[in-house]
Amino acid sequence: MTTGGRHSIAIGVLDGTLALDVAVAIQAFGPRPTAFLAMRDELESPYEVQVCGGDQARLRTLGLAFRDVQPWSRLAAADTVVIPGLDEPDRRRDPEALAAVAAAARRGARMAALCTGAFVLGFAGVLDGRRVTTHWALADRFRALFPDAKLMDDELFIDDGDILSSGGMLAAADLCLHIIRQDHGQSYANDVARLLVSPPFRTGGQAQYRAGGAPRASGSLAALLDWVDAHLHESLTLPLLAAKAHVSSRTLSRRFEAETGRGAVQWIRERRIDRARALLEDTDLSVTDVAFRTGFGSLGAFRRQFARATGTTPRSYRLTFREG
Repeated sequence: MTTGGRHSIAIGVLDGTLALDVAVAIQAFGPRPTAFLAMRDELESPYEVQVCGGDQARLRTLGLAFRDVQPWSRLAAADTVVIPGLDEPDRRRDPEALAAVAAAARRGARMAALCTGAFVLGFAGVLDGRRVTTHWALADRFRALFPDAKLMDDELFIDDGDILSSGGMLAAADLCLHIIRQDHGQSYANDVARLLVSPPFRTGGQAQYRAGGAPRASGSLAALLDWVDAHLHESLTLPLLAAKAHVSSRTLSRRFEAETGRGAVQWIRERRIDRARALLEDTDLSVTDVAFRTGFGSLGAFRRQFARATGTTPRSYRLTFREG
């Protein structure tokens, strides 16, 4: 539903919605504050923004309450639907809200989920076969609830045509700027980014900054994995680990898959990346020293594997997580 020639955006607010996600969406798409005049001689937004939430008596977000809330029927008729993140995302929400989200998707509305808002799209039944992301820490719960969705939990945001989604809370700004860039061009999106004091462009392929990539085992491999952690700087091969565990390489491979969900080589690589992240964050070691202390063998191999796992370089990662 285009209102007055402007593209309509409905922000769906449910019980437990996170206030910061709502604020980011309103700031990105809603009326421009006077500070915007420093960039452009205009304050009217190109979007008609409305907050939808049905029965106001049941509506309270984490951090603030809303009063001027439109009915779910307005969301069902919007051109773009934005679902902010919410607490306890694996709890099924108001059936009326889910029905409105599903109706909007059937109409061909553009659907944008911010962080855990992807769970709402999942419960509304619009994610089967679609590429989507959400916060990395909730990936296992998401996969269990929505096995037919193609979750890519390493990415900041995913653009899958009429279904868009972002990872952690602050990646919501990246997704909103991506939508504005699509609709109104790079120059206008850059000015909105300046208003938000946000980087104008972080690619959707950049990885979320997740922690603890390699799962720990508490079964028969626990002692061996503790030994591996203490020897990550050494050359670690499957035959060597099998000898330490007094089993065949084939048996060890089966145990790794069963207890960690990873092959041995993948598990070791993820532990080395985890250790490298810690050293980059907490020490002044050079990138070369970090490479050799984590067993990558060469600076080139370390840079390639680190970029593949995080979407950024070791130096950029350190600058992100170190003050000064």
